[in-house]
Amino acid sequence: MQLKTTLKLNERTTIETIFEGENLEAVIQEAAPILDFKGRCELCGSENIKLNVRKSKDGAFTYVMYTCNDCGATQQFGKLKVGGYFLKEWAPKFEGQQA
Repeated sequence: MQLKTTLKLNERTTIETIFEGENLEAVIQEAAPILDFKGRCELCGSENIKLNVRKSKDGAFTYVMYTCNDCGATQQFGKLKVGGYFLKEWAPKFEGQQA
């Protein structure tokens, strides 16, 4: 089964994706972070969003997230143990040292 979606991130960027899976549940599970995206930063309301990836300093972890180009807030993709993804809550731009 396939699901085709179009996601508008900002004025310049539109992403078309095709998700495939054995059944509707599998396809929706894979597509959830795209389908759940509201099209704007939920902290400042900006529609100036980018999709990006970063790695931890040791390279052990990869983080996929939406980032607001105006306030710097991020919304990370969480990964389910059973496969698939979900969107975490928007978090303000991190400023400072971690303990």
